Order: sequence, then C-alpha cells, then structure tokens
Amino acid sequence: MKDKRIYLKIACLLEIIYIVVTLIYYSINKVNTYGYAPSVFMLLISAYFTYLLYKESKKDISYLKENNLKIWICSIWLFLEPIIPGVLGFVFLSSLKDKKESNLPKIKRVKASKIDIIKSVVTVICFVLIISLLPKLSFFNKIPSYVIYVVILISILLLYYKELSSDFKVFIKNIKVYLPFIIKRYFIMLGIMFLVAIPIVLINGEGVSSNQETINVMFTKIPLITVILSCIYAPITEETVFRLSFSKLFNNKIAFIIISGFVFGALHVVNDLTSISNIIYVFQYATLGMCLAKAYYDTNNIFVSISMHFIQNFLAAMLTLIMY
Repeated sequence: MKDKRIYLKIACLLEIIYIVVTLIYYSINKVNTYGYAPSVFMLLISAYFTYLLYKESKKDISYLKENNLKIWICSIWLFLEPIIPGVLGFVFLSSLKDKKESNLPKIKRVKASKIDIIKSVVTVICFVLIISLLPKLSFFNKIPSYVIYVVILISILLLYYKELSSDFKVFIKNIKVYLPFIIKRYFIMLGIMFLVAIPIVLINGEGVSSNQETINVMFTKIPLITVILSCIYAPITEETVFRLSFSKLFNNKIAFIIISGFVFGALHVVNDLTSISNIIYVFQYATLGMCLAKAYYDTNNIFVSISMHFIQNFLAAMLTLIMY
C-alpha cells in the first residue's frame, strides 16, 4: 500500500489558499455581501477541519488505516466547498483499502461479431437521428415525448437484453466490490468536471447549457416525470448506446473513451450550436462521457457506468428541485 498522505497535505494547502482568498474578497466587499458574518463563520469551520486534516496527515499510515473517521468527516465538509480538497481526501481514503481495482471481477472482453457491430451501428445511428434530426421535423413534434422515450427504452432493452442481463447478474453478485470502485470513480469524475467547468464559467459566466435550461423548465412543469427520465431513462439508454454499443465498434481503449465521450457531449448540445458559448459546453458533457467510458472499459460491466450516471443525475435532480 503506497503512502499517499501527501494528498492530505495538498488538500490542506489548497483549502488554506481558498480561505485566505475568500476572506480577502469578503473583507473588500463586506458592505455589499449578503450574509457576511455567517459566511466568515463557515470559513472558520472549514479552517478548523483543515487543521484537523493536517494533524491526521502527520500520523502513521498504519494508524490511519484503522482510525480514519476524522478524515472522512473533514473530507465530506471540504468536498462541499471548494470540492477539490475533499476529493483529495477521498482519494487518500481509497488508498487505505486493501481491496484494489485488481480484485474486480475479471470479465473477458470478447471480440465483437459482425452482428454485434451491425447492431451497434444501427443503434447509434437511430439514436442520433431521433435526438438530433427528427425533432426538427413538424410531424415529429406531434408525437408525445413520453411515447418516444418509452419506445427508445423498450428498443434498447430488447436489443441488448442478453448483455444487460449478464452484466446485471455479475454486478449484483459482486456489489460489495463494485460499490467502492463506483464511489471512488464518481468523486474523481466530479473533481475533473469541476476543473473543466472553471474555464467554461469564466467564459460564459454563471449561465447553463441550453440542454440544462430545458431540463430546468421540465422540472418546474413535470418534476416527477423529469426525475424518472433523468435518473432511470437517461442512465440506462445513454450508457447502453454510448458505452456498450461504442465498445463494440472500437477495440482501442483511448479511441473508445475519446470518441464515446465527445459524441455523448455533442448530442447534449446538438440542438443549440449557434454560438461559441453554447458549443463550449460540449467539453463539459464530453468530460462526463469520457469518465463514464473509462469506468466501463476498466470493469467491462455496463452497470458500473449506469450507476455513476445515476448518481450524477440524481444529485443534479435533487439540487434542481431545491432551486426551482
């Protein structure tokens, strides 16, 4: 087991920088900043947790392996804001576990047959047409949206029943091994997405993509149906199409991850590519897609990426419901 206490020290350093910069900003703008005193109080709590985390980082690694509750608490708090220090804390905690990714079930990667390739090509083309082209046709808009979603979901389940059923059985049987992997990869994915979001926010301000705006409107009008679509329909259909289908088309890991991710990203903004400010969101969604693709490739089980996709959409849905 490698000693990764340096991650805790880096987390503390980043948090101190964040606290200092934020305090300076609050001090300069305290007259116009709503809730100045509560905000400073929250920063002081973060400073205390940072101090605790630093003290833990100096303890022996064998001790931390058996006594890491304080690190868990500090990491959870620091994950809430500004995220990265908390992610580093979780990465360190994952390094303490004896179970490594090598203990994941070994699922043999079978070379795709001609039928598998044809099925994957047809699936991808049909999905792309339905998502990007058909909505522009007048007759298509007369069909209720839920009918389209149901047809897509049923078609996906029928076409890939064998693969989905096989992966699900393995997933349930080895759930105790998969869950730590899913949680670890999810937090890593969240950290990467946060870093990618920084330049996007600097360019576009606090705006959101047209895709997210549409979802926000749906949450205000049909919240229950939107939650079901976001948390159940989207993870199953999108992971089956972009990960399971694409894996049959590309034998090279890097090609699979990049192409799967960018096609996934492009289709999330394809209906509003009228300006650079909208196109740039492709990178945000592509980052999510590539992280999910890597998780799927490393485990060769589609329910790993489906679970990560579910967590991402579920947390986003809960946050949207609270806001709207």
